[in-house]
Amino acid sequence: MNTHNIAVLSAMLIRAGFEEGIGYRLLQRISFTPAAFILIEKLQKNKDLLTCQLYFERNGTEYACGYYDVSLIKGIVMPERSLNNINLAELDLAMDVIDWQFKADSESFRLDDELTWKREKEIAEAVNQLARLSATQDGKHFADALKLKYWLGSGLEELVGNLNAIRAKFEISQRVYFIEGEGISVDEAYRFLLNRWMEKKMQAKRREKGKEALNDKTEPQGEGLSKGLLLKKRRSKSRRIKQ
Repeated sequence: MNTHNIAVLSAMLIRAGFEEGIGYRLLQRISFTPAAFILIEKLQKNKDLLTCQLYFERNGTEYACGYYDVSLIKGIVMPERSLNNINLAELDLAMDVIDWQFKADSESFRLDDELTWKREKEIAEAVNQLARLSATQDGKHFADALKLKYWLGSGLEELVGNLNAIRAKFEISQRVYFIEGEGISVDEAYRFLLNRWMEKKMQAKRREKGKEALNDKTEPQGEGLSKGLLLKKRRSKSRRIKQ
């Protein structure tokens, strides 16, 4: 095993802002000598989650990391608001205390003792409230946000469905390249994604204002057109009576 190569890769990634323990994670994968592999690193930045997928390829006895894809999911915070008799902030808190990691078995489980499956009862209640939220357009937005916040990477994807469609609405991503062992840092990539997120948010607001302005313009015109046609019909009818 080429330990010098692992040390060089580790140093490069640590300079870019990844954690010190990345060297051991590299060692574990390289010990299988794959032709290529992906290393996923999750970093917490304030209330935001950065997910980095680092791509490695083997050339002879050495591995190289040419680039990584970094994605930002902006911190999801529920407002103090109720929809369909469900308080969003309270549901967020209830989901926060649940252990969402999938468990294959439990030594204490007994179906006749609810205390041994208290977690599953709480999960069922949260899922029921999410379904009720999703029944409205506004509620669906918040339900999707909560699903992404707590279910992404939990191992529950096969039970809750594909989260990629939901993820696309809340996530911004960028590819970062390493050239001769150097590249922009994770912090720099984070600031860049924050700027893109703000831009996306402002564009969404402009589109919403444009729709409102269009509705304001079309409604009076529609009323005027209807009144004009009605007046024209009355005049035409009046001429026929006179004749």
